[in-house]
Amino acid sequence: MSVYDPERRRNDPAARVGMALLRMAQAVKKLSLAEAEEQGLTPVQAQTLLFIRHTKPFLASVGRLAAELGTTHATAIGVVDGLIRRGLVAKEPSPSDRRVTLLRLTPQGEAVCRNLDGWGQTLAEALGRLDSDDLMSLERHLGALVWSLREAGALQVSEPCRGCVHFRENAAPGTPEPHRCVLIDRYLSEADARLACPDFTPAALVGRDSPANPR
Repeated sequence: MSVYDPERRRNDPAARVGMALLRMAQAVKKLSLAEAEEQGLTPVQAQTLLFIRHTKPFLASVGRLAAELGTTHATAIGVVDGLIRRGLVAKEPSPSDRRVTLLRLTPQGEAVCRNLDGWGQTLAEALGRLDSDDLMSLERHLGALVWSLREAGALQVSEPCRGCVHFRENAAPGTPEPHRCVLIDRYLSEADARLACPDFTPAALVGRDSPANPR
C-alpha cells in the first residue's frame, strides 16, 4: 500500500513520517516557486545560480550541477544555456582538464544571487519555532536519512570542507593555501575551504558502509 493510504499510515509509523516528508516537499516546492518567481527565475534556475555561487569554483562543472539537480547532463546544459542567454552565467574550460566545462557567475548573476539570500528563509523560520532539543534531534535523524539516500544514489550532498574525511586543516600553515584535500590532492585557501564540495564525506561515516569506506 502507498503511504497515501490512510489505513497504512494508521498502523505504520514509517508511512506516517514518509507522508509528512512528502507534504513538506510539496510545501518547499511551493515556497521555492514563489521565491524564484520574485527574481524572474524558475526554481531550478535559482538553484543553479546558488550552486555556482556556493561551490568551489574548480568543482562547479556542468556534470556536478546535473548531479546536484538530480537530472541528466543534457537537461543541466539546457538550464545553463538559458542563464547564459540572460547574461547571468558564463562557461569556461577547466584549466586542469580542457574536457571539463566550469561555470561562473557574471556580475549580473552575482547581483541576482544577492537577491536570493532569503531563499529558504520561510522554512528556516518554521523550523526555528521548534524547541532547541527537538530541533537538534530532528537534525540528527534527518541527517541520517539524507546520507542513507545519498549512499543509495538518490541525491548529492554538498558541504564545506571542515568535517570531511578528506580534509587536512593547516597542512601548510602560513601559506595562502594552508589546507589540503587528499581526495583531489589539492591545497586550498580558507575561502575555498568555506565553499561547498560535492564530494564531501563526513568523517563520522568512516567505519560504516559508506562511499568513503566501502566493504
